[in-house]
Amino acid sequence: MDEVENALKSMESYTILLKGAPGTGKTTYAITLLEQLCQEDTKGVYISTRIDPAVLYRQFPGLESRVPPRNIIDATQSEFSEAEFQVLYEDTMGFLRAVYSLVAEEDVTILIIDSWDAVSFQIGKENQEGTEKLENSMLDIARKTKTRLLLITEYSGDRKLDYLVDGIVRLDKEEIEGRTVRRLFIDKLRGFLVLHTSYPFTLEAGRFTRFVTPATELGSGRHRLIKRNDKDSYSTGIKDLDMIIGGYPKGSFVLLEIADDCISQSYRPVLFHTIANFMLNDLGVIYMPEEGSYSSSVKQLLTDYLDADILAKNLRMPTISEKESEDPSLFKVDTLSSILEAYLQNHLEVYEELKKPVLHVMGLSMLDIHTGEEIRRMLSEIVSWVRTKDDLLIGILRPSAKLKNEIREMADIHLRFIPISGTINLYGIKPYTILYNISPLSSNAGGEYHQLKLTPFL
Repeated sequence: MDEVENALKSMESYTILLKGAPGTGKTTYAITLLEQLCQEDTKGVYISTRIDPAVLYRQFPGLESRVPPRNIIDATQSEFSEAEFQVLYEDTMGFLRAVYSLVAEEDVTILIIDSWDAVSFQIGKENQEGTEKLENSMLDIARKTKTRLLLITEYSGDRKLDYLVDGIVRLDKEEIEGRTVRRLFIDKLRGFLVLHTSYPFTLEAGRFTRFVTPATELGSGRHRLIKRNDKDSYSTGIKDLDMIIGGYPKGSFVLLEIADDCISQSYRPVLFHTIANFMLNDLGVIYMPEEGSYSSSVKQLLTDYLDADILAKNLRMPTISEKESEDPSLFKVDTLSSILEAYLQNHLEVYEELKKPVLHVMGLSMLDIHTGEEIRRMLSEIVSWVRTKDDLLIGILRPSAKLKNEIREMADIHLRFIPISGTINLYGIKPYTILYNISPLSSNAGGEYHQLKLTPFL
């Protein structure tokens, strides 16, 4: 919204056409924009042709305290309106006179008309010429009164008005695997550089909130311990995720699936918070990173979350380096090609060394050098061990992995990460959940600790 908001703040008589099918969030977007622009001496007016102000306030609880009744104008043409202000019109000139009087006499800075379809149909329904005359006159009023204008329409195609306005913003709602995804597209913003042409957003709590944090900027930092009294599950290390899925059941196989390789390592803050919470609860972690990642490098990343003494006590990772194996957190294996076999042969020894329940983390891309039959055998052995000991296994599944469908079937918990317009998002397959955007909690809310928040797409 920043680009659109900046355009309306910076340029007098700037005009924007807001497009979107019914239910995409146009009214919520317009109301949120009105609130943000109407600061100090700036006056904004919302003209509604569809619902009277009383209904609007019921649909948006708390709106009346943020946008007073004098700023909501009833243009429904209802004879029974109880609105404080009402616009009545029968023809083009009647509507234009009413609008001109409103913006001129009340010194309106921004005017929102919802919906422009209803006005243009009411006035210009008999011929196209009448509609075009209305549109030209409306934009002329905006220019002469130096009023910022936002016209809301459900018409998705191109028409003459598209070329007359300064900006076009389009809202879209689609589904990914049955989950709702909302996106805002900036198709045109005359005079302004648009760095990002699309943003995912939510209508949670009746407010328009766009998601802007790039997947690569979730950040890192000290982890705040989460203790769970639930004897049947472990915390995910993220409060929001615990509330959504109820934690990770003890003795379960958790599959974190990366739906697109462009996500790269952006999912790691989610995983690292789980690992950190395990170790802060004085539980062990045996971590076999993905192919292409070195144990020493991954351990270094974990120092952002935990102190070195906790890592030395509770973390174990394989390495082929003799020198690195002197690190108490790293244990020696002969070759990378035999790393999984070595893991299977030595995990009992490592497990007994830790003398506590263990979180096993495995980059499943390490399995790709083996045959399908070998993968089934080795993974089944690890899953059986975990279920017997009430440990926890987390597997990272990439798009190129072998036996993806079989691995998905084996999982007790299955979460999938997907990219949307540069952001990273998550939804549950087992258990089923809606889609959530992942972003860092603000420093004010998180304090000295790094925390992640999951916001639903609603």
